Amino acid sequence: MDDFFIADPDAPLPSRNKRKRQFAEQKRAEESAANKRGTAKRAGRRRGEGNDDDDDNSDHEVGGAETVDDMDLVGDRGAALEESEDSEAERESAAQRRLRLAKRYLAKVREEAGADDGEVDAADLDRDIIANRLRDEALEAVGRLHRPIAETFANVENWGDESRVRTFKSAKKPHALPVTAVTVAIPSGTHHVPSSTLPAGYKDTYIYSASKDASIAKWDFWTGKMVHLVPGGLKPTKKLVAAYGSKVGSKHAGHNEHILAIAASSDGQYLATGGRDKQINVWSVPQNKHLTTFKQHRDAVAGLAFRKATSNQLYSASLDRTIKVWNIDEMSYVETLYGHQDEITCVDTLARERCVTTGSRDRTVRLWKIIEESQLIFRGGGSATHEAAGEDLVVMDGLKKKGPAKNEKQVGMAGGSLDAVAMLDEEHFVSGSDTGAISLWNVNRKKPLFTKLKAHGVGSKAVPGPAPGSAAGVAGAAGDDKAADAVDSTSVCGAITSLATVRYSDLFASGSGDGYIRLWKVADSKRRFNLIAAIPMAGFINSLTFLEAPSLPTNPVSSTTDTSNPTSSTTTPTTRLDRARAALASGALSSRSSASQKDTLYLVVGVGQEHRLGRWWRYKGVRNAVKVVTLGNL
Repeated sequence: MDDFFIADPDAPLPSRNKRKRQFAEQKRAEESAANKRGTAKRAGRRRGEGNDDDDDNSDHEVGGAETVDDMDLVGDRGAALEESEDSEAERESAAQRRLRLAKRYLAKVREEAGADDGEVDAADLDRDIIANRLRDEALEAVGRLHRPIAETFANVENWGDESRVRTFKSAKKPHALPVTAVTVAIPSGTHHVPSSTLPAGYKDTYIYSASKDASIAKWDFWTGKMVHLVPGGLKPTKKLVAAYGSKVGSKHAGHNEHILAIAASSDGQYLATGGRDKQINVWSVPQNKHLTTFKQHRDAVAGLAFRKATSNQLYSASLDRTIKVWNIDEMSYVETLYGHQDEITCVDTLARERCVTTGSRDRTVRLWKIIEESQLIFRGGGSATHEAAGEDLVVMDGLKKKGPAKNEKQVGMAGGSLDAVAMLDEEHFVSGSDTGAISLWNVNRKKPLFTKLKAHGVGSKAVPGPAPGSAAGVAGAAGDDKAADAVDSTSVCGAITSLATVRYSDLFASGSGDGYIRLWKVADSKRRFNLIAAIPMAGFINSLTFLEAPSLPTNPVSSTTDTSNPTSSTTTPTTRLDRARAALASGALSSRSSASQKDTLYLVVGVGQEHRLGRWWRYKGVRNAVKVVTLGNL
């Protein structure tokens, strides 16, 4: 009779295969013990030993453990259970695995959104927050997410209102020379401590600015105050000594030449800066600490961009005509990309492992596919044909000539030095040149889909342009070429100095030195764009970046305000979840409402007296500063 019938009937029984293995192992153990006993007996006889002890030993060693109490009749139940779980995982089909992972991801999203039972209606919350997030992430992953938001700002009339613009100031005078680059860092998992001026729940949001004096300033977006300063190591001049003191140039962690590029990682943990000292410095945002320095470039670093993904992959573009790839998580160099024939002045990237760069006077924009180890070349030089009757919009694809009387050649107007580039989505990007032309590109076409010539007017003299709001200024902002030609004697630099896009949308901004920041709307067909707004801003717009964040608090929050209840009438809802709960509680959101209250769109601007790459123009009356323009609610 099998011994396992004596076991506990309530205990789980081992499988048949398990029992077979146990019996086979037991049998081999018995045979091995018998062989050992036989060998021991033969050796004892040869030595003349008695057989009584052997008989006694044999009575106790048959089978190793011959009593029922000593035998393992049930086996390793834990091992049986583990084997059962492993077999179930092996039997799981691909569809079942996808379903299990999807359920796990939804549970994670619910946990992040804070959708606890009893707080809000789960169905409404899923529809208004989780479903939209899943849809956006899926479209973003394939590069087809599109948010039509530009029309929201098309009919705004008071762009000249000073209340829209915040100027960040500090008594320490952080930037004695022109601001060359700005970026935004939002460290994940951090929030403001409730105070008398800010509601609870506002995420820490910092603006970093860099200057030609090699200094880096860290600003609190909500208060406008400078919270940290890394002084530059330039050789002291009268202006620098007046700003920082006579100790400028001592040993420090940072740059000792003009800083030309700055970028923050997607998770807000790292900051990278590059400049004419051929170095890339990496900083910790939460700790305000210098982490490492990369010195592999042979010339100035003019462009930096972090990949929009969980892995902190950094792309650097240099005047040495190379692009280098870095792994910031491991603080290591990855590879170098070659191909441009002139200085690389700008780089941009999104979620995919690829980047786009401008080659200055080689008149090419190149898309680098890192995994495929290949590149696509887009040529922006050559001539462009357009109608002479005041029309400066050039459609490069499928243009038909209408006769010599209605057409003229504009040699080089669409080319020049390509100095700026920004990606709209994974398939479309815009570029800007020193001739003032802005082009819209598709990764599947070698020529631009659409080009706007003289996007910021026609100017070449280093004198202040028409005052914003004047007749000439309004005409120039509206793109009236005849009016611009009429005031050419007071015109300014029309080169495109900076570009910024709202990712995966139809809105982008361009900066120059003509006294305006211009907002552009990409058509639904994504084959052309048009001007929707001109924001007055004196000086060189050396850097632009968009920021989506909650509205600035208008009413101070007292220390006795109850911040635990997100729907309290005395507390302004700050996060998207809080606003969704407040809207659901008030009935503002129906079961078919598409989203909660939208965030506000801001435009961060780095303004300087000079162009970031040189000193071809200079505006003495302009203050080097960081400004934030409130565009409006999304």
